[in-house]
Amino acid sequence: MRIAISNTIFFLQKTGGISRYFVNLTDEFDKKEIEYKIIAPISKNIHLKEKKNNKISFYLSRFPNNTLFTRLNNFLFNKYIKKYDPDILHETYYSSNVKSFKKIKVLTVYDTIHENYPEYYSKEQINKKKKILEYIDHFICISKYTQERFLELYNVPISKTSVIYLSGDHIKKKLNYNLLEFDKYKLKKNSFFLFVGSRDKYKNFQLLISSLNLINKFKNFKIVCFGGGSFTNGELNNLNDNFINIQGGDGELKYLYANALALIAPSKEEGFGITILEAMELGCPVLCSDIKVFREVAGLAPIYFSPSSDEELANKIEKLILDNNKRDLMIKEGINQCKSYSWRSCADQTEKIYRSLL
Repeated sequence: MRIAISNTIFFLQKTGGISRYFVNLTDEFDKKEIEYKIIAPISKNIHLKEKKNNKISFYLSRFPNNTLFTRLNNFLFNKYIKKYDPDILHETYYSSNVKSFKKIKVLTVYDTIHENYPEYYSKEQINKKKKILEYIDHFICISKYTQERFLELYNVPISKTSVIYLSGDHIKKKLNYNLLEFDKYKLKKNSFFLFVGSRDKYKNFQLLISSLNLINKFKNFKIVCFGGGSFTNGELNNLNDNFINIQGGDGELKYLYANALALIAPSKEEGFGITILEAMELGCPVLCSDIKVFREVAGLAPIYFSPSSDEELANKIEKLILDNNKRDLMIKEGINQCKSYSWRSCADQTEKIYRSLL
């Protein structure tokens, strides 16, 4: 059995949950001695750059996002795929490359956010996704919620879908960061809350801003926004000095999880929730929006709040600040909840799907 992992997400994404998923998945493939290649001729992805073996990839920190570069990348991909001649192509995102591959094609479905929030996306993006689906032999959904919504939206038999959970256990294996680098931020343990990743659209960052403005006791706490790019001019007009923007790698993120008072995840919609598992793996309590997929993944470990109520979030934050016993209990429950997820289990189940399709 020979597997090819496609180029699509590594061309589009510099860092993020999807590319992290495939790198962690294939790291487990290495241990299981599964024959595979990540074929990503032109890549700007940090996670793939750090991977040492079983890849065909040339890293560029930046390149123009235009049709010419996309065509070049796809041309090289098709050339290498013919040479490698895999039994199965695992498509990493929604690419027309699957149309020309004549053997078995697997696609991971991460969420149905485009369909649930069409106001945030162009019709072209949604239609492109629909056109790819008919070429796929099997769909791996990363949560039961995602599977349910996917089946509701598309004419796909349930027998062509499976649910395989992701994990957050990779974060524990990352090297510790040089703490001296954080001196300029004056971030003492339990003196700040953490928000991770993109802040636009369905991520609901504005709810966090408005809720914190309601808390008098918050004035002594910082809110660290990690990843997602620098603050925009529009954001800066609404943020006070308590908000800190940090861009960095997994070492910095590991330090932040381990020292934050809590991770706050106010999303209106998600397909899974890797950041929640990462936080809980490192003993960081989680406050997250009360949406179906977070309940599925995180269970009873977090404190939940309505994604439409800044007052409720403010109240939950204030109570957590004052209740150390509750926070200690959340840490224990979070660590216990994480035992249900591992990248090894993800790899084992994915291998079973591959073999069942041959």
